[in-house]
Amino acid sequence: MLKIKIAAVSALAAACAFMCACTIDASSSLKELTDPYIARYECTYICYGGRDMTDNFDYVRITFEDKDTLLAEYKTKNGKPHAHRCPYTFDKKTGEFYADFGAAGVKYRQPTKIEDGKFTISFPVAGKQLILRFES
Repeated sequence: MLKIKIAAVSALAAACAFMCACTIDASSSLKELTDPYIARYECTYICYGGRDMTDNFDYVRITFEDKDTLLAEYKTKNGKPHAHRCPYTFDKKTGEFYADFGAAGVKYRQPTKIEDGKFTISFPVAGKQLILRFES
């Protein structure tokens, strides 16, 4: 009977170790396991009115600082850096976030889905569509 219990516990421990090895990196932090979307996302593509504007910026990035606040930052070539903190909400079921931030007097608040560490923001500014693609 004791041998059966030892074998069962060993099998259970081996199964747990195998499942954990498949899904969790040993160097992962608790934050990455519980809220993996909390990270810095770099903008890889900027399009305004059908024109690629990516090379006009040194950087555009969004950093989810914690469960309530994100930091949006950008710097144009030869320009000054700008930063704006704002609240956001994240729905773990849908993978969507809502943020209250804006540019040039235009406020942005629509659901944006984060998939595989990537998301796209798209909204009209002065009659032209602004598209920003981000990835972590």
